[in-house]
Amino acid sequence: MAGETLEDFALKSLDLGRLTGVSLAIHAIPDGFLLLHVGVGCKHKATTQLSTHDLSRGVVAREAWTEVGDIELIRGATDRLGPYIRSWCTRLDPAFMVVCSATFLELTGEDIAQQVERAAATVDADVAWVHAPGDRGDLYVGYADTVLEICKRIDWDRPAKARTVALVGQMFDRYEGDQTGNLQQIRNMLKGVGLVLGPVLLSGAPYASLHDAGTCEVVVQMPYMEPAQPLERTIGKRPIVKTDLPMGFAGSARWLRLVAKAAGAPTSLVERFLAGREKAARKQLAPVSGLLRGQRVAVIADLPLAAGTSAVLTELGLDVVLVGVRGQSLGGADQLRDTMQRYGVSLRAEVLDDPSVALVRSEIGELVAHGRLDGVLGSATDLNAIATLPPRTLLRQTPSGRVHPAGPFTLEIGFPCKRYHVLRPAPFMGHAGMLVWAERLISAPRLWDSGRESVR
Repeated sequence: MAGETLEDFALKSLDLGRLTGVSLAIHAIPDGFLLLHVGVGCKHKATTQLSTHDLSRGVVAREAWTEVGDIELIRGATDRLGPYIRSWCTRLDPAFMVVCSATFLELTGEDIAQQVERAAATVDADVAWVHAPGDRGDLYVGYADTVLEICKRIDWDRPAKARTVALVGQMFDRYEGDQTGNLQQIRNMLKGVGLVLGPVLLSGAPYASLHDAGTCEVVVQMPYMEPAQPLERTIGKRPIVKTDLPMGFAGSARWLRLVAKAAGAPTSLVERFLAGREKAARKQLAPVSGLLRGQRVAVIADLPLAAGTSAVLTELGLDVVLVGVRGQSLGGADQLRDTMQRYGVSLRAEVLDDPSVALVRSEIGELVAHGRLDGVLGSATDLNAIATLPPRTLLRQTPSGRVHPAGPFTLEIGFPCKRYHVLRPAPFMGHAGMLVWAERLISAPRLWDSGRESVR
């Protein structure tokens, strides 16, 4: 097609499809189960990033596959679904089961959705068919579609409890301190203004407890629900507040003001609470502010996280010079700039839309080689790519002839992380999140830093 370049066909920084997102969602429901209607050998290869991303909870214990071989493909493979659904419901007694299929099986023309619907009537578990074609859509589509299926099974006509708030579309990708810490921060922010956090979809909570979202007075739609069909079609007249991530001082304040207003919390109480939290956090940040100010950084992440992280870094005094927006379903450069404006930040950085691994490496390498970059924040995929930069790119020669290592610092963020794991609560959202960000930044490792001040 006209206008296409080799970059359009390169391996992307986020080359994870919808199936990965479905797996992430089921992983966030401890009594959930994922049945993959796939061929022999396919199994869970598309979801294995979770094995290293989450050290607290294994991934394959709640997944299985129908193991379609050549003979089954020729004769018709959908008849296998009923027995497999019933068998796994008997073995593990899941509360919620999602069935996904490989694209080649869908291309046979068999009605997989109908077979799943028939089998669902024979078991106690809620069983949902989630369409996850491998040729279009990224992991955020799969995640949002799975959350939406849960919302469809919630009774939203139940009487609402005053001052209760449900979150829909929270990206909960592992049972570690960053995600559990985020939930703590959100709960504490709401409590501080007289509100109660109800069910969070998703949060590592059992499936049955998620249904209590139907009794919450206000529903907060987090940005990761954007790829799904409008939530209003599912939950009816219940008030919905669409928000960005509560990151940074301004972002957390805006998030709480929006939610508090919808729930009827007194404005004076909200402002007193926010002023007190920000004052306490800034006091703790004061000793390290000089260490961070003026450092030039690149951020490679999905749109909500890229925007929130860039806002945090800007508030901490760093200069964001490059942003790579991973994936396509959550938006690109234009949406990023709009989101940054809502955070109160004017984005001056170069923006890469859905960059390839090769483009991330070359752009970062160019900035480092010319001494215009001090740090990179990205997923394990992105940091692995820049770790292959030539060592000579990471050395600087002083006027006296001494050569010293000058590689950028690196921080893993987003999905997947391979080296960054957290046992204690360490949120990246809310006011406490600012302290965690500062702590990570001042102790961040550098590429090819031997620890020596200089070498000859």
